[in-house]
Amino acid sequence: MTILEAKNVSKVYGTRRGIEHKAIDNISLSVTKGEFVGVMGPSGSGKTTLLNVLSTIDRISAGTIEINNQDIAKLSKEKLAKFRRKQLGFIFQDFNLLDTLTIAENIMLPLTLDGWKVKDMEQRLAKVSKQLEIDTILRRRSFEVSGGQMQRAAIARAIIHDPSIIFADEPTGNLDSKASKQVMEALSHLNKEKEATTLMVTHDPFAASFCERIVFIKDGKLFNQLDKGDSRQAFFQEILNVQSMLGGDTDDLQTVRL
Repeated sequence: MTILEAKNVSKVYGTRRGIEHKAIDNISLSVTKGEFVGVMGPSGSGKTTLLNVLSTIDRISAGTIEINNQDIAKLSKEKLAKFRRKQLGFIFQDFNLLDTLTIAENIMLPLTLDGWKVKDMEQRLAKVSKQLEIDTILRRRSFEVSGGQMQRAAIARAIIHDPSIIFADEPTGNLDSKASKQVMEALSHLNKEKEATTLMVTHDPFAASFCERIVFIKDGKLFNQLDKGDSRQAFFQEILNVQSMLGGDTDDLQTVRL
């Protein structure tokens, strides 16, 4: 079952001098239910722009994007906001947790906005917080917990309403190696146990090695694709090899920590 289908997608930005910049150039991509797909590329390759248009944060200039057979370009602002709230989950590099709320309140925010009953919200909270091993910190606030715990709380918030697809933008970007491993293991576990369909942008080959498939882009175009075999170690090395061909930033290649 196809969850996301992007066909001939382009995103063009104008400049003050009237010169157009094509950040995404005629990309087609499909993601099936239960897939864990990574998007990689050098700085400026268009990977974040691709995530933004696929996740409805930004509008495309050309092409079509369907999520659960719904053409998102045809939705009004109001319907798109509702669709995003019900169907999509988001994980960001900087966590985006509210300091004024407890961890529990942050996680339940999507359900609160959707008008869920308190009892139902608490049942769902108990389940996801236990899955992500953060059930002991629910009464704390974001500044009272570690970066890894904050990101796992952000993951819990992203999945609590059972979205059709999770979009993750550099989820390990602000974490040390230990916390990165915990977060990626959590995402991988959710993907395997709950068939949580996930599309993740990352520059980190370690994080990418947890994916089942990696799509590489360069200059806004598809460059290469890798599928994971039986060995994560071998997959990790293949990712490094493609990154070196892409001419990625030197810091992209420093995170060797399987």
